[in-house]
Amino acid sequence: MQTLPREEGSKKWDDFWNSLKEEWFKVEVLQDYSGEDHGESLSLWLEGKKEESMAVLMKQDNQEWKKALEDTKDAKKIRLHVVERPLTAYLEWEVEVYKRQNIPLGEEVYLVEKTDVIHLEIPDGDFMLFDNKKAIKNTYDKTGKCYQYDFYDEGNDISKFLHLKSELIRFAQPLKV
Repeated sequence: MQTLPREEGSKKWDDFWNSLKEEWFKVEVLQDYSGEDHGESLSLWLEGKKEESMAVLMKQDNQEWKKALEDTKDAKKIRLHVVERPLTAYLEWEVEVYKRQNIPLGEEVYLVEKTDVIHLEIPDGDFMLFDNKKAIKNTYDKTGKCYQYDFYDEGNDISKFLHLKSELIRFAQPLKV
């Protein structure tokens, strides 16, 4: 395992993504990622201007994410978010983003109730699996901004992430558009 600050780890993250062949699986655990600066759409949502927020979202140019998905079009993309009730304002916004952007772009998105998986040792940061061979775990500050990556290359032990994947998927509810 190799730990790198976000800035240094970005190239390695891109290398993992670009080597993706079959499946990308991401588990999100935070209830608020607003430290990642999601721009005008999120700001409007948090001000209670939900229709305006979604209008801005749909006008935004997300060509970079579309290209990343197109470059890996043969690989399945699965996103699973462990949620707590009631949903935070941030998560309410993110669920709408999933419905309007992620799912139409080919991602499968699932929600898992935290109360259903409280018995599992879920990391305090997100993790991603790449073809069930490599993994990345993100570490966040208190604002929900990622500042560090732990990279697990082929040959590193990723069994804990594979186990969590199989357990979490048992409780997953698909998010529908």
